Amino acid sequence: MTRMRRLRVILHDGLFALLALVFMLPLVWTAVGSLRPGGDLRIAPWGLPTTLHLQNYQAAWQGRIGLYLLNSTAVTVISVVVIIALSAPAAYAFARLRFPASALILGFVLTGLLIPAHAVLIPLYRLNAALGVGDYLAIIGPYVAFGLPLSVLLLRAYFVEVPAELMEAAIIDGAGHLRILWSVFMPIARPAVATVAIFQAAWIWNELPFALVFINESGHYTLPVGLLSFQGEHIANWGAILAGVTVAVVPLMVLYLLFQRHIIRGLTAGALK
Repeated sequence: MTRMRRLRVILHDGLFALLALVFMLPLVWTAVGSLRPGGDLRIAPWGLPTTLHLQNYQAAWQGRIGLYLLNSTAVTVISVVVIIALSAPAAYAFARLRFPASALILGFVLTGLLIPAHAVLIPLYRLNAALGVGDYLAIIGPYVAFGLPLSVLLLRAYFVEVPAELMEAAIIDGAGHLRILWSVFMPIARPAVATVAIFQAAWIWNELPFALVFINESGHYTLPVGLLSFQGEHIANWGAILAGVTVAVVPLMVLYLLFQRHIIRGLTAGALK
């Protein structure tokens, strides 16, 4: 029986290692390809670099990849901060307060999860044109709106598990609901907040259609749009293109590695009693 259990563990670990390899292979190929000359990539796509061809990163930097990186960082940080600032009070209200039609209102908020974000691309384009809104404000608004339902759902699930005694003690001390939220619930809910931040940051960082349609000035391009134009500019230099893609991937990978423990705790909150 012990041998069978050991065999199942080995098969289980082997399967997960194989899946990890499958998912990591494109990233590894991109990073390796960014260090090879473009001509070598066309001749032997799966070869290894004989020398480190760092000129690809120099070409990517000359293609304004640094500016696109800065633009994406600003848009992502502002959008995520606004999403958390709006979704946390809503999640607290749905988790801890009793008011008429709370379940109905929560259901209405969560219906946003059923709406494909890019299905409203044309109406939003017409609305922004009518209001004279463009570039950053035009994309941050939809990012926040479509990020709220999932954020409210995740934070509410975590807030429900916070012991009621903590809230009662804060009320006895004279704290209001906003003070209870930011001083009691938010520090406890750091794993859930980290999960929300990573999920929303990953989507906003990689989102293309909204940014492609709503951003008019090339100096305001985010990374996905910038890489698209960069590919057209350097269509023959695949090494430089892969270098730009590598630069775009690294920040999210670092962010996930730093907060992966909080993310796992946030996703498993409430799974065990």
